[in-house]
Amino acid sequence: MSVNIHLHSHVIGFPYYNGKRKESRTETQRGNRDENHGYSFTYKPLYEMCNSYLSNGYSVLYGAESIPNESEEEKVFKNIMNVNPTQKVQNHVSSGFLTVVNPDSIYEECGTNYKSIVDFWNSSVDRIQKNLRGKTKGTIIISAPDSYFKHDKHDIFMMFEDEMGRTFHTKASMICWYKEEWLNSLSLASLINVLITHKYTIHNHQRYKAWDRNEIISLISKSIDKSLGEGSATLLFQTMKTVHKLNQEVVVSSPVVFEAMLKRLLGDDGQVYPVMDSISKQIIEKIVFRMRFV
Repeated sequence: MSVNIHLHSHVIGFPYYNGKRKESRTETQRGNRDENHGYSFTYKPLYEMCNSYLSNGYSVLYGAESIPNESEEEKVFKNIMNVNPTQKVQNHVSSGFLTVVNPDSIYEECGTNYKSIVDFWNSSVDRIQKNLRGKTKGTIIISAPDSYFKHDKHDIFMMFEDEMGRTFHTKASMICWYKEEWLNSLSLASLINVLITHKYTIHNHQRYKAWDRNEIISLISKSIDKSLGEGSATLLFQTMKTVHKLNQEVVVSSPVVFEAMLKRLLGDDGQVYPVMDSISKQIIEKIVFRMRFV
């Protein structure tokens, strides 16, 4: 199956999210792992994407999950190949089209120097493409914020993502994979910022959805109306413009200021936080990785 690849772009993906879903005891006991393959459902879409990219002649630089030893690294190689173990995929893996890195080691090496993280990925892409001598159509980087979120360094990771989006190799693309627990931990401002710093969200069968600034503002407006009632977004933005000299562009130009304005205009903490949570959940429902593209 051919896939539509957007090189020189920054992409984000979220595992399927359902706030109402309750895990059964069986699901909990097996740690949310696939019974047939032994890997987490969280990473299953990534393995499928990697296999598809490899099959279509792209090299993959995979760094989305903690890999503490060589045995775990071998499992990742195996999981990716076993999705669709064609001869073409096996040949590409044998030829060096698949590189697996441990994101924890990136954190240990780069720490809070976000530009060092950018340099790590870009230099890795250069090295891969040099070794493959033009045989790859391009390199797909698979990244995740886990190491930085676990150390309460989300701000560093966001600075890295903002900088990474400006420095892409022309024959590379990065997919950032946010697990559900990180998705739930984001403030409204951070969630909007995540959309701003990525050109696309990615969905099943490597389908990309582009998000420009106007679409993001429209999404926020509809979410406000759904939370507070029809026309509420228009009223809020009119008040922001009249009283605070801020137009609706502030949603994307400064999400932190927009969030602060919401708190100020809605006033009561008992009202504003449920509203912001509701807006966040509605945004999430629109951007998560789904089995069907909607």
